[in-house]
Amino acid sequence: MEIRQLQYVVRVAETLHFGRAAEMEHIAASALSTQIRRLESRLDVKLFERTPHQVLITPAGAHFVREARRILDQLDLLRTQTQSIARSATEHLSIGFFGEALGELTHRVFGAFAAAFPQTRLEFTELSMSTQFEDLGSGVVDVAFFRMPIDDQRFEVRPLFQERLYAAVAAGGPFGTATSLQVEDIIDQPFAVAGDTTPAEWAHFWTLAGARGTPGRTGALVRTLNESLSAVAYSGAIDTYPASATRTFHHPGVRFVPLSDGPASVQAFVWRRGNTNPMIPELLEVTQSVVRDHIDELPEAESLVD
Repeated sequence: MEIRQLQYVVRVAETLHFGRAAEMEHIAASALSTQIRRLESRLDVKLFERTPHQVLITPAGAHFVREARRILDQLDLLRTQTQSIARSATEHLSIGFFGEALGELTHRVFGAFAAAFPQTRLEFTELSMSTQFEDLGSGVVDVAFFRMPIDDQRFEVRPLFQERLYAAVAAGGPFGTATSLQVEDIIDQPFAVAGDTTPAEWAHFWTLAGARGTPGRTGALVRTLNESLSAVAYSGAIDTYPASATRTFHHPGVRFVPLSDGPASVQAFVWRRGNTNPMIPELLEVTQSVVRDHIDELPEAESLVD
């Protein structure tokens, strides 16, 4: 017994006309009639009485049609449920972020995305300085919001915005009362340095190695922003933070002082090449739209979205 035979029987029962039933099923009337005769032969039951002028359904046929409709309805439900499960498996996005993510725009981005794609399940993973790139490269997360520089051929990178850099200094230290600093003021100080597994170019940016020309002094090795803040407050280390992070993270022993000539910090949307999750381009579009339209909500930031 085939599903199409059930469908043909139900259609004939609805129309009581083989020609119209065949037309609705988009097959020849002779083919439809043949399929029903084969079914009747297999069941050893006549489902329809055929006369030159009309088609009548037999009592056995009426029972068969009721059950066939129930089976077809169950099959439709099974198909719908299976497709829903398949969609939920693919409409899932794991997002990694480090530090303040997108600052004041974070809620706007994910609120807009959730409203536009309510069927997509979002999962968030907080990344550390030392593991963020490997977590994205190994598939722990689908996409991530990273601070540049990023020199890794595994990734696709879309810059979002840039903002001023601040020096994180001990509140009770020699720079604790400064209202502004220049790079040369702190260039020779010991820095809180990201752990050994962090890409060198990324660690060098935050310790101002580009301005110095060589790696600086290491005041502490850190993996998280909380470790960085503690190193600044209690170990005499210096660190640098993007402007939005200074509004997100606070420590009684740390002051954030703007660097008047420091390099701009660039926030980027990053994903692994070859990741075909269809929600990645959707999230990118939402993120770029929010940055484009609401960059004024990020003080000291400039959009890099076209």
